[in-house]
Amino acid sequence: MKKTLIAAMMAAMCVPMFAAPKRATIKVWESDGPEKKFINWAIKEFPKSNPKYKSLKIVYEPVASTDSRAKIELDGPAGVGADIFVAPHDHIGALVNGGHVKENTMANFKADFIPAAQKGASYKGKVYGYPIGIETYGLFYNKALVKEPPKTWDELKAFAKGFNDKSQNKYACVWEVGNAYYDIIFMEGFGAELFGPNGNDRHQHNINSAAAIKGLKYFQNLRKEILDVPAADMSGDFCNSSFAEGKAAMVITGPWKIADYNALGIDYGITTIPAFPGDSNPPASFSGVRLAFVSEYTEYPEEAKAFAEFICSKAALEQRYQITKQIPPRRDIAVNDPSSQGILEQSKYAKPMPTIPQMNTYWSSMNAAFSGVWDGDDVTSALTNAAAAMEAAK
Repeated sequence: MKKTLIAAMMAAMCVPMFAAPKRATIKVWESDGPEKKFINWAIKEFPKSNPKYKSLKIVYEPVASTDSRAKIELDGPAGVGADIFVAPHDHIGALVNGGHVKENTMANFKADFIPAAQKGASYKGKVYGYPIGIETYGLFYNKALVKEPPKTWDELKAFAKGFNDKSQNKYACVWEVGNAYYDIIFMEGFGAELFGPNGNDRHQHNINSAAAIKGLKYFQNLRKEILDVPAADMSGDFCNSSFAEGKAAMVITGPWKIADYNALGIDYGITTIPAFPGDSNPPASFSGVRLAFVSEYTEYPEEAKAFAEFICSKAALEQRYQITKQIPPRRDIAVNDPSSQGILEQSKYAKPMPTIPQMNTYWSSMNAAFSGVWDGDDVTSALTNAAAAMEAAK
């Protein structure tokens, strides 16, 4: 009698006795482009290999990998961030120290991934990232315009004398001259090791060392010799469109552009970055590990971890390579595609981006320094200012 009365009262109040279960939904942040295509493939394939999660809803939101750290710092605590997001490995120190990511506890991690991926995914002895790609950059050249790619910058300069035409916006080689990711070659190539030989000593930033000053003076002179364009105009879009249209014979970029250039039907090759005077080897480029992270703020940690493990599985990364042409970081996947061989060769000389939190200051201070130096700022003054910012950073 009492139960009947209670039921009647609740019905009259329009209050359900039992709330419908909330459907689990997880959000994934990853860059637009080929990476988006892979994530959408993974969203469809995940429940097929993991029937336990067939009712899980997964949504994709385009957020550039280089922007995700700053975005999760704001959106995570607000409850509107991603459950899984992708970021370069050099962001790991700030992410871990800020308490934004969960530890990766997947089995067989060391057995499955190459040492560089293991190192990039780890911080202070623990693993946090799920490696999905390993990359550096190289010299892409248009085979219709360049019969033999230059092995040295002196050879590139000689080519520019016969190719450049400023009135037609034709240039021998283009790259994002205000981007410290690419421009590190002008420090490392002249002997200035960022944060010391192991990349982990904030007191050995070497930003205003004699070697760095020498390297940036060489960098500055290249504007007169091969690429007389203001730094502000040398965007990624400008570089890529110039190469696609045949107005740039060469471009310094990475494997993330392979799929785009293939789609455009460009007959191109990839080789190592030209050597600087006095050195027979290519300069050290930055190498990076592309990592997926599980957010500390996720409401569904089990589901998020399961999807993160899936996208770095052998089957998934084989598919990802076919879509993005970004090199898989697993031991059990061989890369035989000719278009990737130049990147693999440059990777022999590449150095992993440091993971210490001071990298945040490196990006901001040195992007400004490289842009200013390219446009005519005094090299020593620009690097002195960048060094002061680095030394003030915590």
